[in-house]
Amino acid sequence: MVEKTPKASFNPLVYKSNEFIEGHYKLSAFSQKVAATLISKVDPNGEHLPTFKLSVSEYASLLGISKQAIYKTIDKTTTELKQVVIRLRKPESRSFVKVGLFSACVYDEEDKTVEFEFDSRLDKHLRDFAGNFTRYQIKQIQQLDSKYSIRLYEILRKCHPLKTARQVSNHNISLEELRNMLGLEPKQYKLFKDFRVRVLEAAQSELEQKTDLKFSFKSIRKGRKIGEIQFSVSHNVHFEAVEEGETLTSEVLPQDYDEAVAAMLASAVPELPNDIVTLLASRLDAVAASQAFLSYTKAKQAGKVKDPAAYFLGILKHQEQQAKSSHNPDMDDMSWANRADFDEF
Repeated sequence: MVEKTPKASFNPLVYKSNEFIEGHYKLSAFSQKVAATLISKVDPNGEHLPTFKLSVSEYASLLGISKQAIYKTIDKTTTELKQVVIRLRKPESRSFVKVGLFSACVYDEEDKTVEFEFDSRLDKHLRDFAGNFTRYQIKQIQQLDSKYSIRLYEILRKCHPLKTARQVSNHNISLEELRNMLGLEPKQYKLFKDFRVRVLEAAQSELEQKTDLKFSFKSIRKGRKIGEIQFSVSHNVHFEAVEEGETLTSEVLPQDYDEAVAAMLASAVPELPNDIVTLLASRLDAVAASQAFLSYTKAKQAGKVKDPAAYFLGILKHQEQQAKSSHNPDMDDMSWANRADFDEF
């Protein structure tokens, strides 16, 4: 059964596990934009990854091409998206798994729709926000022309998260691993000079012109050959995040702010005010946040949740009280919790 596509927000976000971000796969720029758009529609509170339908008009608009030219593109991109294999490496391990992105891609000529069904094995990589996740605004990649620019944007966003308090993030990636993440064939841009010009410098220029990230890089030799690339990533002040016509100012976050916890809270309980999410993300660890999320999900499924924000904060207050009674408090300042109604506890 095809589920209704969740209503898109003004500035939808793409969430991917860091394993997914670092995965090895090869997709055209068109196909990456289609996949990112569908990922941005995933509901983290759903029971499973849904199947989405896009009208031909939506598909054409998404890719920025005319309806007359869309049909050849639909065939090409759906074939590519159905056949792509993503190699995911388990953290701190040599183990890996290879999965597909979509288990089915269906074009219906009568309905003029394209249907996509996610591979169920990607569930934890798109919805389990208790893990390590990267998020970005989908509009940041929509104007990018190069498939390498899109992948590099995702990879560099991982080391320089949204709302980061750091001015510059430095990250070293082995040249071999970077080539694998970009989906390059062994003989493609084999000479480092070609790789630098056609991939790194081209992406550097495009990201600075069209996105909220910019970067510099330098090559590091291992013996006689280039072994690593060191990236220095920073916010591109010329492309601040824009919402409802206003430029958002940079936000200095608490030192202990956890991006993964913030992502989980914002997605699981969108009713929580931004300042509360920020405060919680600086005080909760992933385990405590996950426990609260599970309790909240069970209560929501049982129909007990009338005021989502208050109920979720009530769960946290209850956890805090239990921690204090066991002489093992995990949060000292709970003044924010007075905003909620704790009668049920």
